[in-house]
Amino acid sequence: MEEAKQQPTQHSSLIAHRWLVVHNHYRQSGGEDVVVAAQAQLLKEKGHEVRVFENDNREIDRYGVFRKMALFFKTAGNLDAAFEVAKIATEFKPQVALVHNTLPLLSPAIYAPLKRAGVKVVQFLHNFRLVCPAGTLYRDGKQCELCINEGLGNAVKYRCWSNSKLASLAVTRMLERHRRARTWHTQVDLFVALNTYMRDLLVKAGVVPPERIVVQPNFSYIEAPPEAAAAPGVGFVYAGRLTPEKGIRTLLAAHAELKDVPLKVIGEWPAGHPDGVVSSRALFMGHLPHDQVLREIAAARALVFPSEWQEPFGLSIIEAMALSKPVIASRVAGPKEIVQDGVTGMLIEPGDVKGLAACMQKLHENPELAAQMGRAGRERYLKEYSPEAGYRRLMEICGRVGLAAPMPSPLSS
Repeated sequence: MEEAKQQPTQHSSLIAHRWLVVHNHYRQSGGEDVVVAAQAQLLKEKGHEVRVFENDNREIDRYGVFRKMALFFKTAGNLDAAFEVAKIATEFKPQVALVHNTLPLLSPAIYAPLKRAGVKVVQFLHNFRLVCPAGTLYRDGKQCELCINEGLGNAVKYRCWSNSKLASLAVTRMLERHRRARTWHTQVDLFVALNTYMRDLLVKAGVVPPERIVVQPNFSYIEAPPEAAAAPGVGFVYAGRLTPEKGIRTLLAAHAELKDVPLKVIGEWPAGHPDGVVSSRALFMGHLPHDQVLREIAAARALVFPSEWQEPFGLSIIEAMALSKPVIASRVAGPKEIVQDGVTGMLIEPGDVKGLAACMQKLHENPELAAQMGRAGRERYLKEYSPEAGYRRLMEICGRVGLAAPMPSPLSS
């Protein structure tokens, strides 16, 4: 599916670039989808021309048997997607392509027509899929680097993608094919990692050229906190997938040790998940619209982010900071670079039930401390994670791929 060409809506005196934003939506929407939409919106607001080219994995549910079988091969090289991208490159003539997820409907085949058209290709890395078919470096309740150290075949052995050997084989086949072809060395101008852990890991694995990868965090579109966010708030809130790598079991165990401390859990258990029925004093709210999630965060004392995998970023963390709320987070890849321990929130070791309970108790008993951390978080958000910060970094990308940053027209007053 493709959006119609967008014309500049503001800053019409800007000599701007044309940007193509490319993304394959997952079945379950998440932070990556929010980031993609925010990038397109921001560039349009700043006066750029933007085209969005996207597919959605929910389309696969409508495929017939033979089309699903063909997808096994198209995961590595989808010529139909490449043709569509080539057509856009010819008609729209973008200078920069911001590529996000390509699995499985788009595939790395989309790079070649962009390069032939002279488009600068920027690949955003939202997970570890270039070295781990599951994308998480996490299996059976602990960090896993088997595919890095012993080969990608381990992903097939352990059914790491969609709990399917065939699906996992499709992903490993894609990775192996493009490693041999050196696709990521020759057809991508710049990689954007969300944290230094990810950058260093990919460079060490030899998958990404060290001179072509930078670290840039995401940004969030929360301009001003509502009045409710100015107060310390009551209780704690978690918002995310209810899966082991997200630390939900650790959170519920920590909450069980506390008395009279409210906890709201926003999110859904995976279908058939054994933890789908739990005995807990927490209030399970299920899936909520994004605006309602933000209202719940604004009304809380703090956000809890207990991930136990090397979480690349954590969009809800900067949303909480934008709402002047402190964050209790695990000391893993992305969160530990966002949350300043003792300043904008608290950091715990992943899986530390006692430590998490102690942090929650401390903020529960000290509303003044929570408010102080919330104010510091808001200041950090404005400096590092606001739309203006995000736009500054997008313009830095222009320079890194050899394009001049957009500037006002000399004809403007």
